[in-house]
Amino acid sequence: MLSLVQPQIGYLAILLDRLLTHGELRVEFQPVFDLRGQSIHAFEALARGPQSSPLERPDALFQTARENGRLYELDALCVRTSLETFARLNLPGQLFVNVTQTLLDSGWLGSSAALDLLQRLGLPPSRIVFELLESDDLLKDGVGMEQAEHLHRLGFTLALDDMGRGFGRFEAWQRLHPRYLKIDRAFCAGLADDAIKAAFVRSMLLMAEASRSWVVAEGVESARDLRVLREIGVQLAQGFVLERPSAAPSREMRPAQRGLIEAAQPELYPLASRGSVEQSALGLARPIAPVQPQVRLEEVLRRFDAQPDLMSIPVVDANGRALGILNRYVLADRLWRPHVRDLLGNKPCAQVMSADVLKLDVSSSLHQASQLIADASFRHATEGVLVTEQGDYRGLLLVGDLLRLVNEFQIQTARYANPLTLLPGNVPINEQIDRLLASGQSFVAAYGDIDHFKPFNDVFGYRLGDEVIVLLADLLRARFGRPGDFVGHIGGDDFIVVSAEPDAVERLQTIPQEFAAEMPRFFNADQRERGGYEAVNRRGEAQWFGFPTVSFGVLTLASGQVESHREVSALLVELKKVAKAQAYDRVFIDRRQYGPQMPPALR
Repeated sequence: MLSLVQPQIGYLAILLDRLLTHGELRVEFQPVFDLRGQSIHAFEALARGPQSSPLERPDALFQTARENGRLYELDALCVRTSLETFARLNLPGQLFVNVTQTLLDSGWLGSSAALDLLQRLGLPPSRIVFELLESDDLLKDGVGMEQAEHLHRLGFTLALDDMGRGFGRFEAWQRLHPRYLKIDRAFCAGLADDAIKAAFVRSMLLMAEASRSWVVAEGVESARDLRVLREIGVQLAQGFVLERPSAAPSREMRPAQRGLIEAAQPELYPLASRGSVEQSALGLARPIAPVQPQVRLEEVLRRFDAQPDLMSIPVVDANGRALGILNRYVLADRLWRPHVRDLLGNKPCAQVMSADVLKLDVSSSLHQASQLIADASFRHATEGVLVTEQGDYRGLLLVGDLLRLVNEFQIQTARYANPLTLLPGNVPINEQIDRLLASGQSFVAAYGDIDHFKPFNDVFGYRLGDEVIVLLADLLRARFGRPGDFVGHIGGDDFIVVSAEPDAVERLQTIPQEFAAEMPRFFNADQRERGGYEAVNRRGEAQWFGFPTVSFGVLTLASGQVESHREVSALLVELKKVAKAQAYDRVFIDRRQYGPQMPPALR
């Protein structure tokens, strides 16, 4: 066996030596697509050995280099070739370059030789993303970690590859705060058919938001997986379904790719339903790589030339704090005179950036976001909105996207929360009941409204009517504020209370008395003395009405008794009718056990 294996190893070593000596390395590029912006965000450089040779595949190439102790030489050649080819093809966006632990430890990436190479090629460090491989080893000796931090200080962008494979990557993530996190392809393949994978990707997005990182899904190979990624909220993706690696990739998105991405675009509702403007603004913001104020204007202009779809570039200081925006059209207006570009080309870009720009902090409210749109000028609309977190740059948001988001929130607010009381509306109520049913735990559900509310509203007007509704909402909030409680406002004077707390029924029984104690203040002295007022009933007849009261039908449910919120709703409607028909007790509690033998009237 040894006589068969040893010559093969020697042959591969000879091929490797020839490749390293003569630079026989090929580089292919795979685009990283911005799914929301529908554009090419970056390109990943992928090394290939000579065609039709045993070293053509990267796994065989790097394994042979590792076995022969020449990994540093190979990795350095890969980086140099990637940079030179990227510059020669004049590709737009950023360049993702894979680097091994060996090359990182060597210090070559941050050396004067590497920086001189970038300068000759006209590539600023901000356009280079070093994708750290084997990152589980970064913390073992500290050298690699120190070098990665040094590269970050030099202005390079960092990415962690294969997230999800090892705990060491999370340690590196916590310390380095990389701009990009690449989800291992194992979690993206078959995502549409695997709930556990989808849950993992969601958790990655939540953690990425906390660390101000952008998630990149790699290895996306089906339109169904792409659609699920978009529904979850992933913005950047690469994979065979979008485009395979190529030695001469397209510089712009093709119609077929645009159509595929458009078909995968979710509605704004999933973003708005996440519960806050700030989370949704972060989800919509585009990860445009910023520049620092000392970068020469000529480099910025070359970047605009290389990326026709790029409209604005954020400017940040060394600590990542947002300073302003460089906009394509604003710059064109300022530089249109002859020789102005020659005079300013070598000047810092901060001299011509727009500092008076729109900024939306992640703590902003819906009202503040709306006001931002109202205050926007034509120039602001062209430049976009800087999304920030305590002043730190998080992304660039188009004014049109922000406008659509605000509109969607206003629509969803009407559906998901009552505008008068701001209590959850129909959809969250149904979801809460279904969650409790699915959990198998016992709980109490109550449905109530204000008795004789219509005549009161007709006589005293909508303003006082709204005050009475708000009074009941406030009483329910005060009594049901525990973790296991839920209060919803269906609409009008109808409310729902759902609680898994053991004393929910006892607390609910205090509401009618508390409501009755507050009602006299809505009437004048004569009406208080008489205990009521006269109004026209539903038949058009004069009728005497006492002060409004409240009635609740209460249902106690144990595990397995009903299957959905629809059944609960049908039962509560009947129970509330019984409560309202009672002469004295305004809370009717039904403790019967429901299931297949449910009474016919309640089925």
